[in-house]
Amino acid sequence: MVASPPTTTRPPRLSGDFHRFWAAGTFTNLADGMAAVALPLIAATLTQDPLLVSGLMVARFLPWLLLAPLSGALIDRVHRIRAMIVSNTVATLATVGLLVVLATGNLSIQALYATMFVLICCETVTDPASRIAVVSLVPARLLDRANGRSEGGRLVAQDCLGRPVAGFLFAAGAAAPLLGIAGSYALCALLLCALPLVWRRPVLEESASTAPEGFGRSTREGFRLVFGDRLLRGNMLCNAGLMAGLNMGFAVLVLYVQEDLGVPLALFGVFTLSSALGGVVATLVVDRLILRLGRNAVVFGGYLGMAACSVGVALVSDPYTAFVLFTALGLCSVASNIAASPYHQVVVPDRVRGRVAGVSRMIGWGVTPVGALLGGLLGRVDLALPFLVGGAIVVVTALLARRVVAETALRADRALAETAGP
Repeated sequence: MVASPPTTTRPPRLSGDFHRFWAAGTFTNLADGMAAVALPLIAATLTQDPLLVSGLMVARFLPWLLLAPLSGALIDRVHRIRAMIVSNTVATLATVGLLVVLATGNLSIQALYATMFVLICCETVTDPASRIAVVSLVPARLLDRANGRSEGGRLVAQDCLGRPVAGFLFAAGAAAPLLGIAGSYALCALLLCALPLVWRRPVLEESASTAPEGFGRSTREGFRLVFGDRLLRGNMLCNAGLMAGLNMGFAVLVLYVQEDLGVPLALFGVFTLSSALGGVVATLVVDRLILRLGRNAVVFGGYLGMAACSVGVALVSDPYTAFVLFTALGLCSVASNIAASPYHQVVVPDRVRGRVAGVSRMIGWGVTPVGALLGGLLGRVDLALPFLVGGAIVVVTALLARRVVAETALRADRALAETAGP
């Protein structure tokens, strides 16, 4: 008998459409990262008042408070990639508008607030739409790989590249990073237009043959689900406390780095690279940490680690030590976030995940402006004080939510085991 030659099976690969979609997403993330650094840097040239500078943090998170549930309901009703094209186009026009204001000599802190607000309004559509749209571009067996590649691209583009690039461009003038931001949003929209899926008529699911649920009713259902479920409600409140506490310090970060640590403004973007580096490390080791320590330990330990790093930042004056602490903070933040994510991905029913995520993000991110304003007020006394008080708030929040965190982790592990099968 003649043996047949061995066959080599090539591992499945992500499609070209996905890679174009991924590239478009990285340009959006690059623009988001540059905007997060460029606008505070420009604000610092207009005022040294910590409260006024912290207003940018308010403008950055206020859209999530006002629009997240509505955006979640909206993207369930429209073509998601087309929605991303529109939102990136609006973001481009908003940045170009700020460039015009700058060129005419009419720049003000209020113009920066307005631009930041519009950019994040667009993000409330782009971010959830991109996470859902990827399902239509890859087979189910490759979804985990696609999600991992998307998250890695976001971290590298937004945090590792966008932030330091904005700092370097700012050294050439305030207009330089704004041109980069506008160009990146525009490139994202153009790349998305090149996807064949954009121009196809959407295929309705069989279940969609019935009359669609009213927009207001659909949005209200999301609120009922989150506030009516003990674990969803507890996780939402825990996230709110963490976000408020951490962003008390981040609201005045540009002033703290410049005045207390003595870092030049041109290197501010490089300094903020620290937390991104920690996040990238977390994506590489979190699976092993969960296997070795357990999901609950990674989540709860990450919360305590964030608190310790925030307090540590308040107590040091050396920029190198602060850089290490921010790196550790980024590692703890991303590791705890990844470990906590499966609950919403596998326990929450699929048909309501978008609305649950929207309501949870609205409350969690919506209280961030309160923390930012408190951070600005405390920063008027001492720029290290927001990090100290914010760290204390994170500790208290973690301790109060300990049982919720433990039960959430347990249910996520059980659901993952059931999904994997015997």
